[in-house]
Amino acid sequence: MKLTRVFCFILLGLAAAAWAGPSTYEQAMALGDSLADKWDHQGAMNAYLKALEFNPNSYEAAWKAGDETTEYANKLPASQKAAKEAAFEKARGLCAKAIVINPRGDQGHFRLAVAYGRLALFRGGKEKINLAKKVKASADTALMLNPKNDLAWHVIGRWHQDLGNLSWALKAVAKVVFGGVPPGSNAEAVDAFQKAIAINPNHIEHHLELARTYKLWGKKELMKAPLEKALSLPSVEEDDNAFKAEAREMLAKL
Repeated sequence: MKLTRVFCFILLGLAAAAWAGPSTYEQAMALGDSLADKWDHQGAMNAYLKALEFNPNSYEAAWKAGDETTEYANKLPASQKAAKEAAFEKARGLCAKAIVINPRGDQGHFRLAVAYGRLALFRGGKEKINLAKKVKASADTALMLNPKNDLAWHVIGRWHQDLGNLSWALKAVAKVVFGGVPPGSNAEAVDAFQKAIAINPNHIEHHLELARTYKLWGKKELMKAPLEKALSLPSVEEDDNAFKAEAREMLAKL
């Protein structure tokens, strides 16, 4: 009977330790990496934030916390607009912190570019264009530090795609902010996506966005090859099946 009680106390102690969460920086980072691999963005975000509590000067914990906070915000329903915007703002702050810790790391600058881009979705007029300038500057810095960062090239592609297809009203604002004609163009978007593909040809979204740019550019005859390539690749990322569904729909309309 006594042994049974002792065994129960041991189990209760282990359970309490489990509920307490990670007790070291290393445990928190390992947990965050594991949850990120499972696309549990809220859990990964909290684990990396815990790692930052253990080590406030961890560059890796800061940019990964920023990245997972962005992903967590992406998955919040559109009806939670205030919560989404607040989470993107939090992600921006975490990525900025990562850059302060390590200004020479490309991931901090790249993830900051993504956070700025997400925040721009909630802002209008001049503020949206100002954020677009920050997206470009951050992505350019990431590529200066690491020209092989295919996702940073993807951001540059999206930037040119967006700027090259602005409404006339936003183009007028952009001319003021940029001090002239906005520099974005579909041709430069295509170049950026092709560079991303050259670095990582297995990333489905690169091919999808290349095809989308051809469509916006009025070159529909060039869409088929990247769409077929996107559909031929294995789904490995969280949103790959959704990207494939979109590619399939676009291909059917050609």
